[in-house]
Amino acid sequence: MLNNSEKDKDFSTLLDEVKLDLLSYTNTRIKLFKLDAFEKLGISASAMGYGLIVITLVFTILFFVLIGLAFFIGELLKSLALGFAILAGFSILVLIIILICGKPLRMFLLNKIIVFLQNLDKNESE
Repeated sequence: MLNNSEKDKDFSTLLDEVKLDLLSYTNTRIKLFKLDAFEKLGISASAMGYGLIVITLVFTILFFVLIGLAFFIGELLKSLALGFAILAGFSILVLIIILICGKPLRMFLLNKIIVFLQNLDKNESE
């Protein structure tokens, strides 16, 4: 039969083992959380980088199309300056419309980002 000293020793070692196991579990969970965050951040950053590349190409193409259209309108009206002025006015009009519709546009983009992150989390769960 165990005496009190041995019982205390066993209880003390048991508590030490539980403490070590709990510490190990906590450290493992923290590492898992970090890796999960890194993965989500990496996927989000790659999607944003890809989107930035596509947007840059679209704007470059749009720029050259608008320049060509300005030259075309200028030749039709026999005044290059007037062609560029018409397209500048059109661009300013589009900018004003975008600025007026800023809040709905921001909400649309926010909803798209939330859906993207939810799909990312759903794919990770499966």
